Amino acid sequence: MSKRTLMMVVALVAALAMAATGTLAYLTDTDSDVNVMTLGNVDIEQIELERGNNVADDATLVDGSLTSFVQGQPLFPAYAADDTAYDPQTGELVWGEFVTADEEATSHLWDDDKLTGALDKFVFVENTGESDAYVRTVFAFEAPADVEELLHFNTNEDLIWEKHGYITVEGVLCKLVSAVYPEALPAGKISVPSLLQVALDHTATNEDVEKLGETYNIYVISQAVQTVNLEQLGAKEALDAAFGVLSEDSHPWMASGEEGAQPPFESEPDTPVLVDDVVELGKALKDGKSVVLMDDILVNPASTSNSYGITGLAQVNGGVISGNGKTITIKGAGGTWDSGINTTGGIIQDLKVTGSFRGIFINHNSEHAERVILNDVVIDGTVYTISCDQGMNQGLTATDCTFNGWTSYAATLGDAIFYDCSFGEGSGYAYCRPYAPTQFINCDFEAGFTVDPVADIVMENCRLDGVEITGANLDQLVTDTSKVTIK
Repeated sequence: MSKRTLMMVVALVAALAMAATGTLAYLTDTDSDVNVMTLGNVDIEQIELERGNNVADDATLVDGSLTSFVQGQPLFPAYAADDTAYDPQTGELVWGEFVTADEEATSHLWDDDKLTGALDKFVFVENTGESDAYVRTVFAFEAPADVEELLHFNTNEDLIWEKHGYITVEGVLCKLVSAVYPEALPAGKISVPSLLQVALDHTATNEDVEKLGETYNIYVISQAVQTVNLEQLGAKEALDAAFGVLSEDSHPWMASGEEGAQPPFESEPDTPVLVDDVVELGKALKDGKSVVLMDDILVNPASTSNSYGITGLAQVNGGVISGNGKTITIKGAGGTWDSGINTTGGIIQDLKVTGSFRGIFINHNSEHAERVILNDVVIDGTVYTISCDQGMNQGLTATDCTFNGWTSYAATLGDAIFYDCSFGEGSGYAYCRPYAPTQFINCDFEAGFTVDPVADIVMENCRLDGVEITGANLDQLVTDTSKVTIK
């Protein structure tokens, strides 16, 4: 990219960011090792995890094997059980297999049966915003003289890794390294990890360990920029344009105001809580934490007030509910205003909701109100799927979701967008009545389904019983075709 083109892109990104958020970027920091920077209308969280005790190298996230990374762990020389720990051709450590948070993508871990003493440090990035994002994670690995070559880092080679020289962080000499995710990270999704493990070579002596000092520091910052209007650049050039090309003279750990530095605006990141029972889940949601379900959840009976009726779970302070493919079943919430999940905004993904009168009830309030984002959510076995009565025009976006039953929401929702969603019969109803402007994009409707629009709606590339919806057959689905725009 030419310097002139780069400056034009930087100006474009800055203008987009100012228009969308009123600020260019922010840095979150709870300690020196956990930081996040974003540019544009995106939000990300950096997540650092490790395996629990006695967990095999082929464990999966579904097994409930990952816990929050513990800072300050001792780093001792890692010993091989025997010569089979090393590849005789390359001299490299032998790898194991590990299924990451994506569940489908695999990364390699060093084989626990052959190597003792390696430390886990899985660095993930979660896109908690509404926009797809290009992401890179920047590392400053402490690099003490004469010891650097004794340190081994197990990294995910599916990412684009690059070395940028040496810098000083908090008076410590560090090697500057970056990992760019080659594909955009969709809204609401968690990336595969970049860094996986750290080990000190078994040849390290007491003198080598003394050179490391009392602690070994790995400083980590994740950066993200929206993909909108930057698709032609691709991930690496878009990130370089947004934050600058990483080098010894331009990186996130420079002093504020120094030429080449990136601004350290501070706020607090969110580390997800792994839960497997309703008590843990309810407490985490009350505290505004993001959660990952490790088992199906039964709420019996529902007992939380939602100002209208009762609800099984209350997502009243934002955050992310990651269902991990599990089901939440709600009992005792069969009244007209009762619901399975009452939300004032946030992300709900990879989850099935069943058993209540209303599946997900959007109920914004003055204490908290933000857009509701649904990804890969199935609502079945309820009367209403999605509903909203009290809203503050924050809106709803649903992607890859299934709604079986009666879907309706008040004008106070603001707007609704459904991408790649399916609508069908549930509890005797196959009906959608939107009171707020709504877009259906690449959606499927079962035979016999009815859309009764009160507000204007858009149908783009949608199907009824597998047949493309056009002006000729629109009246088979929609009661008032004058409110519909077909694209």
